[in-house]
Order: sequence, then structure tokens, then C-alpha cells
Amino acid sequence: MIANIISYALLIGLIVFFFVAMRRILKRDNVINELILGFYDYQTISKEEVISRMYQYACKDFRLKGLIQKYNATEDDYTVIFDKLIYWANFKKRKRYIPINSFFFYGSLKYLLQHKDDEAKPITMKMMNYFHF
Repeated sequence: MIANIISYALLIGLIVFFFVAMRRILKRDNVINELILGFYDYQTISKEEVISRMYQYACKDFRLKGLIQKYNATEDDYTVIFDKLIYWANFKKRKRYIPINSFFFYGSLKYLLQHKDDEAKPITMKMMNYFHF
């Protein structure tokens, strides 16, 4: 009897965790797609607005917020990194655009912040490999 209650509680916990994680992923993907469409496809969003919105998202997201605090990242850091990425990877593949997508995933953002002073080409190549370009 107690084993059944524990297993049901665990199942409900996993279901709730799944829905919370999926909600976060869908919100992130909606923000990414909106920025890509506005900046690359329709050109209705300026570079400064894109960088500002990416930084604001990272400051609100519970996983990315830790990276921002750990590496003391600022919008100026985002601008420098964005310029490096856009120089070598200013193209889109399906719903992926390296200069925008790179700032929304933990592993890629961690790499970018660790290597923000490196040259543009190695950073861009790493991000292209990360996103399977």
C-alpha cells in the first residue's frame, strides 16, 4: 500500500517536472524564433534590441542567470561576442541562427563567456559544431 502511494507520488512528481521543463523550453524557443524572424528575416528588430532582449532573457532564466553572475557578463560582453559570431556565421539554417541561438543554451553560453576574448573564427566554428551546421 505504501509502495503504491510512493510510486504514484513519484509519477506525479515526474509529470509535473516534465511539464515545467517543457514550458521553459517552449518559451525559450518562442523567444529565439521571434528574434530570428525580427532580426534576420524581416529586419524589424535592431541589433541593440536583440542583444538587450537576449541579455534580459538570460538574467531571468534560472539556468542562464548563474552563468551571467559567475562570469559577470554585461550587455557589452554580449555585443562583442555577437559581433564576432555575426562576422563568420551570418546565415540561417532552418530555425537556427548562430549569433542568436548561441546565447540561449547553457553549454554554448558558458563557452562563449569563457572565451569572450578569443578570436572570432574559433568561437564561431565551435558554435557551428555545437548547433550542427
